[in-house]
Amino acid sequence: MGWEDGVVIEIRSGRARNPLATGLIIPGLWNAHTHLGDAVITQELTGTLEELVAPPHGLKHRILAKAKDDAVIAAMRRAMATMLRTGTTGFSDFREGGLKGLKLLYAAVAALPLQGVALGRPVGFEYDAGKVSAILRASDGVAVSAYVDWPNDELEKIAEHVRRERKIFAIHCSERIREDIDKVLDLSPAFLVHMLHATDADLKRCADAAVPIVVCPRSNAFFGKTPDIPRMIRSGVELLLGTDNAMINVPSMLREIEFAYRVARMNGGAAVRDIFDMALRGRRFADPDTSGGIRVGERADLVVFDLPGGSDGFASLMRASASDVSLVVSGGRPWPGQAVTITKSKRRPRA
Repeated sequence: MGWEDGVVIEIRSGRARNPLATGLIIPGLWNAHTHLGDAVITQELTGTLEELVAPPHGLKHRILAKAKDDAVIAAMRRAMATMLRTGTTGFSDFREGGLKGLKLLYAAVAALPLQGVALGRPVGFEYDAGKVSAILRASDGVAVSAYVDWPNDELEKIAEHVRRERKIFAIHCSERIREDIDKVLDLSPAFLVHMLHATDADLKRCADAAVPIVVCPRSNAFFGKTPDIPRMIRSGVELLLGTDNAMINVPSMLREIEFAYRVARMNGGAAVRDIFDMALRGRRFADPDTSGGIRVGERADLVVFDLPGGSDGFASLMRASASDVSLVVSGGRPWPGQAVTITKSKRRPRA
């Protein structure tokens, strides 16, 4: 396949002359749930879910409140570089810290060929129309912690404000305890995260409402829990995959895919293709019209693996690591950067 000006212009059989890379080609992976600012936290972690991440007094919130801006930016940039090295070309970030938090995220991603969906969050648990408007002007939407963390009327006002602006509203749900799915869905979220304690009826409600769920198995396992992925698939709900807190997990979707597959086997198993689809679907939050695949006329986002393809291609990918990635192309820009010198020539870049 070949691309020009960031857009795929040819896909055909046969071998290209002087390709940038050869191997198994897949669409760029999408990390559907991150907290990249957490990467600034590098200490050994002990404690419960509430003690580490619950707002406003969890460890991460205390450290982020005191961290220097340059340190947070550098930590996020390192995490983003890890995503690129491991085949991720886009992410959806729950960015704490209000307007300032969003500015730090944009500063971190500015020099990298990553596509990001930035979801801001008000500081505090009260609705302030001016502050929410400022966040929405600077972001793709608002993403908040659990429903039970918020005064109901304040959260409803925020969700309504986001809907008026036709932006994304997302929320964690049923991670620590089961939450009232009807009240959560009344907020019209674009997607939910976790749903570990959801009942079969809760999952069916999400499927009927066409509200996807992002699962983060490695993060959940750190706190002694795992999602029942086969049960979620059987419910008919659409599933996506994310790496969650960067202080807990390296934001590698390759690691998340492998772990999700193993966790699914504990509950009956899921097809390898289904797990990989979970790692691709999040792209539509950035581009609702995308096919999610590699198509002529669409943005050139792809990964080339030095692995065998054919009928066992997905099985090969399940065991892939960063060392198997020979080329990442995000928006037509190759990664690592040294490949850019090739694309500046007059010939069309090909993989």
